[in-house]
Amino acid sequence: MDTTIGPALGSIPSLPQGLLQRSTFKTTIFNALYELIQNLELSPGRRLVEVDLAARFGVSKTPIRESLLLLEKEGLVALVPHVGATVTYLSLDDYEQQLFLQDALEQPALPLVVSRITTSELDSVVALLREIQRAYGARDATTYYRLVVRMHKELFAAARYPRLSDMIDLVLRATRRYNRVFVQAFPVNWEREWDIIMQRFEHVREGDPTAAAAAVQQGHANMLAFARQRVDAGDPGVMPYLIPNEDRCGAPDGTVAVSRNYHYEKAM
Repeated sequence: MDTTIGPALGSIPSLPQGLLQRSTFKTTIFNALYELIQNLELSPGRRLVEVDLAARFGVSKTPIRESLLLLEKEGLVALVPHVGATVTYLSLDDYEQQLFLQDALEQPALPLVVSRITTSELDSVVALLREIQRAYGARDATTYYRLVVRMHKELFAAARYPRLSDMIDLVLRATRRYNRVFVQAFPVNWEREWDIIMQRFEHVREGDPTAAAAAVQQGHANMLAFARQRVDAGDPGVMPYLIPNEDRCGAPDGTVAVSRNYHYEKAM
């Protein structure tokens, strides 16, 4: 399997010069690559060659290198010595960790949300939920994700802890690819996530943070169990995105496999 970026260069849109003038090269390139990776158009294990990217974007290698460093901080790219940049693989351990972190951040905040949320804030979340439902019904994964992130921000902003909202946003960003692979690709699991969203809100509106936390925790446990079932079954729609052997992190074709926790080694 060819894991260089070459075959996927066509996925990267040509950038009008005016756009590059209105924004920094680094930010524009980062945003383009970020979306391609999150949408799995640049798949795990794919090498991102600086010279190829520079030619595609029409820039020097310096902003390319700066963009790759930002992607590394996001956990989407690993910079491997003597190899270069590689899109990180997903792993069940990392997925479990991200769900744990989301619960650890959100569940203790639910009593604060219940006690401090205003009627106007509840109404705003209701309006967002209607938009999310429309995106869910249309199976518009990109719009759905964007609205869900916004809904989390607005709901937990009621706790009045701005740093909490920022940390939740970071976790949600880290789960975006997992949602693509394990949730939105399977109607039964996507429906499960939608049910979690609705149950949490209904319990918050009813003033019951304990029930809200329990519903989310059980829902996340079911989502993780479903993901494990898909992996155990060797689902061909899932396996290409996961580290082929998480103990040694080597890809089967002799390339370098890298996970989000940056543990890597050359395959034998």
